[in-house]
Amino acid sequence: MQIVVRRTGGYGGIESVSTVDTSGLDPARRKRIEQLVGDAAAAPHAEEPVGSDLMRYEITVQESGATRSITWTDDGTPGPIKQLIEEVQELS
Repeated sequence: MQIVVRRTGGYGGIESVSTVDTSGLDPARRKRIEQLVGDAAAAPHAEEPVGSDLMRYEITVQESGATRSITWTDDGTPGPIKQLIEEVQELS
């Protein structure tokens, strides 16, 4: 499974990309990341918060020839999407 997190926005409008391929991770870490992907996909998506300086994320997951994407705006709310982003950024 390959996961790409693209971050845009914030005060400076800086863009960054973090990528991780779970096949290269130890089994426990791979299981955690893959569980977060499932939890993030199942998480309810609220209305996009208002704020020009908020960070926006596009998470793209490629697995077995299929591609899925989630778009999320960080309003400070914790949850599986935020945890997934943090894990991918840490590993990238």
